[in-house]
Amino acid sequence: MGASHAIAYKTIGGFEICGIVSTGNSKVVLNERLGGGYTLYDDYATALKATQPDAVCISTYPDTHEAFAVMAFEQGCHVFMEKPIADTVEGAKRVMAAAEKAGKKLVVGYILRHHPSWEKFVEVAQGLGKPLVMRMNLNQQSHGTMWTVHRNLMKSLSPIVDCGFIILM
Repeated sequence: MGASHAIAYKTIGGFEICGIVSTGNSKVVLNERLGGGYTLYDDYATALKATQPDAVCISTYPDTHEAFAVMAFEQGCHVFMEKPIADTVEGAKRVMAAAEKAGKKLVVGYILRHHPSWEKFVEVAQGLGKPLVMRMNLNQQSHGTMWTVHRNLMKSLSPIVDCGFIILM
């Protein structure tokens, strides 16, 4: 998702990307896709201090969301992050408290609930009885290189928290 966001930020204007952070090679590939010239970092804290951004986009594995968001708020940044906010309710509360203390915005990316297919899925599901647990998987097949991505995601946080599960009681 980080690559998708970076491409959008570059394309729509009004944004200036001041650095790209990743522990692996993906930052190099993304830098090339964006036309090159961006400063690349292996360490998030180092990147925050060096670039002094107004806002950050956190599209990392979920187990880093809480710490990265809190660091950004402590530095005075607005934060956009992919779901979930944290891996526990307490962690999510800490992120919210940091946002409020800093007087900065937190936006969580979760467009699925507004997707027409998802809305229809929920409508149909509500007529199936209770309790009901379902998952919708949109084009996320776990084969080839994507298996490594999805395996790492599952190591980071339970798929139940990260994916579009509904529990209707």
